[in-house]
Amino acid sequence: MIGKYLQQSFMMLKQQPLFSCFYIVATGLAISMVMVLAVLYYIKIGDIYPETHRSRMLVASSAHMQYTKDTDWNTTWKFSIPFVKDCFYSLEGVEAVTAVSDADSWFVKVGNVKRPLSALVKLTDTGFWKVFDFSFIYGQPFTDADFQSGMRTAVISEDMARRVFGKGDAVGEYIKLNYTDYRVCGVVKSPSYAMKLSYAQVWLPYTCQPAYVRDNNQWGVIGPFQVAVLLPSAADADRVKLQVDEYVRKFNTLPHDDYHLVMHGQPYLYWKTLFYVNDMDDLDFFVIVRQMGLWLLMLLLVPALNLSGMISSRMERRLPEMGIRKAFGATGERLFSQIVWENLLLTCLGGIMGLILSFSMVYFAKSWLLTMLDGGTQPLPDSVQMSITTDMLFNPTLFAVTFVVCVVLNLLSALIPTCVALKKDIVYSLAI
Repeated sequence: MIGKYLQQSFMMLKQQPLFSCFYIVATGLAISMVMVLAVLYYIKIGDIYPETHRSRMLVASSAHMQYTKDTDWNTTWKFSIPFVKDCFYSLEGVEAVTAVSDADSWFVKVGNVKRPLSALVKLTDTGFWKVFDFSFIYGQPFTDADFQSGMRTAVISEDMARRVFGKGDAVGEYIKLNYTDYRVCGVVKSPSYAMKLSYAQVWLPYTCQPAYVRDNNQWGVIGPFQVAVLLPSAADADRVKLQVDEYVRKFNTLPHDDYHLVMHGQPYLYWKTLFYVNDMDDLDFFVIVRQMGLWLLMLLLVPALNLSGMISSRMERRLPEMGIRKAFGATGERLFSQIVWENLLLTCLGGIMGLILSFSMVYFAKSWLLTMLDGGTQPLPDSVQMSITTDMLFNPTLFAVTFVVCVVLNLLSALIPTCVALKKDIVYSLAI
């Protein structure tokens, strides 16, 4: 039966090419807007190289010290290494924990070139290579012995290796960063700048930079490091968070100049960090869901109303056909099913067009679209190019979202006009 409906739908496409083209284009434009958002959110929270374990990762990105006698007095930043060691490195029942700094721009001296290049450098630990699934093309990560002794070793991206040394295999070479030599111990496949937590062009052990490790605040909390925790499974998140909450509770029982630490529910599962924009407030998921629901409703409802008008005018022209088929015994359910399948075919064709449009928009406008969800459209740092990989675009999740959007848009646009047309009696329909 469905095959016959689809065959009749293709006949309708040939009989009404202008209507079909307008319908498909309108559907494609509507779906492309939804899909652009879906692609952006997937890139930000999906399991993508090298952050292939996001679905079972906890992240703590900010520390908030609040004055107990006047809550308007606040200090916020990230975490210090002493606090990370006491609170996070000691967590039980986790696969790995890493402390990682933001990517800072350092000078890179290249041969006889007078003007130095710049590179984004992250300071981290040996757990970083367990939490994030980097692919080593040459060499290996810095070892625990290198880390403990503060050896000046570096892991660099393949792009950086080719820029500095003119070749991919740079293991054993020395790279001059901020006029200090570091021995290259490994070269990794270059990640995309969209992977903000792990992205850099050079990774160094933080122990080779004592100024970053030193505790410079009176509470022993504030510092430059974020923390990522790799869990055995996402179901272990609450158990691990209870350990963090217990440590914070004990920490706050000690005197800290009338300040206490507020974690605001951290560490969060990775996908929740996308919505964490204020270091001094808890996440309100009701507000987030409401806002996203309103955006989705606007993006689907407005085109659905336009498409509904187009379907309504077409149904008026098809009333005689409906009247004749009713006269020969066709039920309202069968007619409704056929019309819905006809519209679903057009909507799916529009969905394919919308998917192609959304991929094109994300690819060609990637430099600002992929930074839009980070709180702005800031220009990319020097020497950084935004890259889009195939696993960011071609994946079952996005295709499933496209199909669901097509079905919802089809039902929203076809339901009312079809029901109104089918309620008309046979005499009225034949008299048109």
